[in-house]
Amino acid sequence: MARSIERKIEANRAAIYARVSDKSQAEEDKTSLSEQTIDMEAYCESRGLTITARYQEVGRGWSKKRPEFQRMLADAREGRFDTIVCWKSDRLSRGMYPAAALMEVVEAYQTRLEAVMDSIDMKTFGLMAAIGKIELDNFRERASMGKRGKAKQGRMPNGSVPYGYRIGEDGKPVVYEPEAEIVRRIFRQYVHEDMVGLAIARQLAQDNAPTWRPGSRWHNAYVCALLGKEVYKGTWWYGKARWVATEGGDQVYRQPEDTWIGIPFPPLVDEQTWDRAQLIKKQRTSLSKRNTKVFYLLQHLLRCAECGLLFACRSKTRMTTKYKDKSYSYELKTPQRHYHCYGMQRERLRCRERPYIRADRLEELVWSEVKKVVQNPDLIVEGIESLDTQEDGGLVKRIAGAEREFRGVQMEEERAIGLYVSGKIAEDQLDHQRKLILERLEAARAKLDDYR
Repeated sequence: MARSIERKIEANRAAIYARVSDKSQAEEDKTSLSEQTIDMEAYCESRGLTITARYQEVGRGWSKKRPEFQRMLADAREGRFDTIVCWKSDRLSRGMYPAAALMEVVEAYQTRLEAVMDSIDMKTFGLMAAIGKIELDNFRERASMGKRGKAKQGRMPNGSVPYGYRIGEDGKPVVYEPEAEIVRRIFRQYVHEDMVGLAIARQLAQDNAPTWRPGSRWHNAYVCALLGKEVYKGTWWYGKARWVATEGGDQVYRQPEDTWIGIPFPPLVDEQTWDRAQLIKKQRTSLSKRNTKVFYLLQHLLRCAECGLLFACRSKTRMTTKYKDKSYSYELKTPQRHYHCYGMQRERLRCRERPYIRADRLEELVWSEVKKVVQNPDLIVEGIESLDTQEDGGLVKRIAGAEREFRGVQMEEERAIGLYVSGKIAEDQLDHQRKLILERLEAARAKLDDYR
């Protein structure tokens, strides 16, 4: 008799779970975390349930990668409670994946699910979660259509506007002169006065120029970001990228240009000044002294034959060795220079046996070939004469070269697929590689079409 009463008491153990999608909802009166908790506590008291665990978090219902949700499932496996109480069924799950993870635990450990505001049918819980996911996707689609409609009318689809502008009463962008003057000043100093971004940022900080956000400060990265904004020459584009929420985080997908919607903005600089700023930025990025402290003969020229990405230049000025469990570090008289494959370094591909090539050995081979050409005037004369041949003959050679280049890029795509099939790269890495290869393939195809 005592044992049956004890089991009955243990069966009354409950865990309460509260969730909101974002921080702004956490502070609202109707669905805030505190209001959900109050309702669930009253529900448990009325049902005679003893609360033995509490979980609350800010996260998206379609994702199962919620720390508190996962902690609750782990505690359920350990038998810390017999019932999970939520405010509403969609607080637990708004998608099939979290619903499946929850049902796996519920069915294995005979845990009950109860909700304050609605009833939960264990037989249809997964189906309702899938319907909730469909409703969520439909809501996102309607919101996206509404934003595109605003953009087509020349109005800002959201409340975020670039530095130098504000949203007018009609929803269209207008110039905010205190910030607009700063933008003009940045372009003037960068293009016409030959100042670098760091110097401009320091001057703006000294002059207490208004920043894009209260409490922020001017720095080189933001100055360079402003210089690259196309909006300052008259157009802001909506729909350039699409953000898709996945279990691994938000994925960004670039959209085709013909789907972009241009919103007219009052220009702050003329198009010639803007184009000149982009050219200067590109030149300074490639040729700045801080990026060329050590000379590399093949800088910006060398590509990986496997993945098609550029090789980065890396140098080592110190060496560390171990002897009898002690580490010794010393300076190198001459820096050790290497070319590193970006695919292996940044994208974590396994396209090569080793990620680096010794710079001195490779440059010696390349330079020996260059010397052969320089020391043989006939080869140089032949090359110059080939440029002066008849138009048709020159075009034939150029077309042949463009075709070889096009086939080479196609072979890179085949190699990438081969690396995926052999298990050397993952599917997401293959998608990234194919995206880069397709861009190069389009450029090679355009070049070939021009010659033809």
